[in-house]
Amino acid sequence: MTALDDRIRTARPAGRVILTYGRSLMALVIARSLAQRGVEVIGCDDVDLTVLSFSKHVRETFTVAPWKTEPERFLDDLEAAVLDYAPGDGRPYVLMPVFGEAELIARHRARFEPTIKIAAPSWRSIDKVHPKDHLVRTAAAADLPAPRTWIVPEPRTLRALAPGLTYPLIVKPSSGVGGRGVSLVQTPQEAIERVETLGYRARPLLQECVPGRDYCVAVLAKNGQLAAFMAYRNLTTFPRKAGAGALRETVDAEPFRAAVQKVLEATHWNGLAELDFRWTGDPADEPKLIEVNARFWAGIFHSIQTAVDFPWLLYLQTIGAPLDPVGQPNIGGRTKVPGVWLLAAIEEVAASAPRLGAADEAWTAIRARLGARRLAGLREQLAQATGVLSLGEILAHLRTALSQGRDAPSELSDDDDPLIGLGALFVLSSLVKHGRLPEELTYEAGEDLLTRRRPVRRSRRPVIGVTMPEHGDRLSWLALKTAIWLAGGTAVRLTARAPRDPRTIDGLVLGGGSDVYPLAFEGRPKPGYRYDLARGDMEASWALAARRHDLPVLGVCRGAQMLNVLAGGSLHMDLAAFEGAKLAPSRWDHLTARKRVRLRGGSRLAGILGPAPLRVNAIHQQAIDRLGVGLTVAAREANGLIQAIEDRSRRFWVGVQYHPEFMLYRTRHRRLFKALVQAARVRRTERTAATGRSAADGAG
Repeated sequence: MTALDDRIRTARPAGRVILTYGRSLMALVIARSLAQRGVEVIGCDDVDLTVLSFSKHVRETFTVAPWKTEPERFLDDLEAAVLDYAPGDGRPYVLMPVFGEAELIARHRARFEPTIKIAAPSWRSIDKVHPKDHLVRTAAAADLPAPRTWIVPEPRTLRALAPGLTYPLIVKPSSGVGGRGVSLVQTPQEAIERVETLGYRARPLLQECVPGRDYCVAVLAKNGQLAAFMAYRNLTTFPRKAGAGALRETVDAEPFRAAVQKVLEATHWNGLAELDFRWTGDPADEPKLIEVNARFWAGIFHSIQTAVDFPWLLYLQTIGAPLDPVGQPNIGGRTKVPGVWLLAAIEEVAASAPRLGAADEAWTAIRARLGARRLAGLREQLAQATGVLSLGEILAHLRTALSQGRDAPSELSDDDDPLIGLGALFVLSSLVKHGRLPEELTYEAGEDLLTRRRPVRRSRRPVIGVTMPEHGDRLSWLALKTAIWLAGGTAVRLTARAPRDPRTIDGLVLGGGSDVYPLAFEGRPKPGYRYDLARGDMEASWALAARRHDLPVLGVCRGAQMLNVLAGGSLHMDLAAFEGAKLAPSRWDHLTARKRVRLRGGSRLAGILGPAPLRVNAIHQQAIDRLGVGLTVAAREANGLIQAIEDRSRRFWVGVQYHPEFMLYRTRHRRLFKALVQAARVRRTERTAATGRSAADGAG
């Protein structure tokens, strides 16, 4: 990239993008692409603790209702969030659907625009290719290069059709992703049995087998014309027979150009698409179109890494900016999916062994038992699975399979984003919030992904506002968010630039961070120290609102100091005179409960945590001095420093000088967050009941 290119990029105004499907690596890759160019990213999903919520590339995340089971509530939640996060400075503002929710959002585009621009094709275009039975009709009408396909609307048609077809055939559902529900059948009876297993709610399809390999073609189109595209193939998948790509390779896209352009013109496409083709690789043969997806694809990282940065180009096209020039793709370039690539390589070795009959069954057992502590016995397990006589041969097979992708980059390569692995916790979040595992882990062949309906337990989690600085303190925010979630609540970030209505939260945490401004308590500012005055004003406003609305409040470190100062108290600005004070905390002091503090008997804090002395961390460099009006000491160190305060006249008004969110491995510190969330739940119930009474009185 030239210096001129850099100037062009930095001259463009940074915007704000809302990304859906925040649990996915796709969303992470998109967020990284946009954030690295100065675009502010907000993520969402119907569960908490997603990979986006832990990524440094994402400013904030929020939750919405599940789009498949509660589409109307999903749209309501998303519309409210779009209004809430709308920038007030005229920056570009884009809603970028990541996965299957793109069709629903496109169908209801008018609910969001013009407040926000939708980075998705029109619903009329999507309707021509999805579900798959619509693509069958579009292909026939536009003479697109596609395999012969028969739509099966009901059992009578199936029994009349199946005996007269030539086998083998592919049976697939009209809706579904990742090869789910797709199977090869050899006889009419097999076809009938498999179709009836799928069911008829989403019309199943019978499709002729096309020779060759599968190819993925990623496309950006503008008004039915090709703007950018690339092609790749999966060298390995996991699971092997019907899984997503584990190791991918870029191929020349030119053989697909004519067919792609024909599809775009037939559908008047405007936006991204991923097209699946089947092709022999022979220039004399025409690639056959299998599927068109109006969304991002699992190999989006591969597309960016080796060819085209589709998220950035889509953003530019959506806001009406000129597209960056697209360079030459790296033909033969490879990428891998971390972890899955290794499992795929092992499975390939098992599947290619001489004794194929026993290989698959043995591999199923291996995969079920495979874990970090089992790797030592992997060679012996592979020997049983493959039937290879020597361990040397096993290792040679495995070495060959691994060599294909050893140096290939992955979604997690070259990116200092250390907490994103915690995104796997979305599975636990789904269990708590919806009472079931996410469908990514539970799909069965007979299920209809678009039309099935299951009872959904509505979230009863109290909303806890957490005051934070506008920038920085990400680790503290994530720790507090996790602590509140584990206690049964949902955390929302409160900053000076992102105000909220006090009626939308049920409890408040004043978070830690930089020093409180000394003039607020008649202290003397430190020379050269940058105080966050906007945050101080914001927290003062929130504390006042919490008193008016009788919200439970927890102050953490700086937050406890703020509670004291706002009540007219003062702070020690220098702890050098106190024996044992930690004047230069190390990074490990966040996690180490090394200080011993005494809880005051009869205090609310002792009632929550128990009366025994408490071990806490020590990373503060100021402390409470003169108590504010109405506050009492709940805990002290042996040297006299105050470690906790409370206001017994309020339902829950507690400040702790330490950081309990970094010590969740200790039960007593988790109890503090549970008590806060429980108090918030009671307060929400009271306010809901009061609102209902007011509405009834008004109606009367």
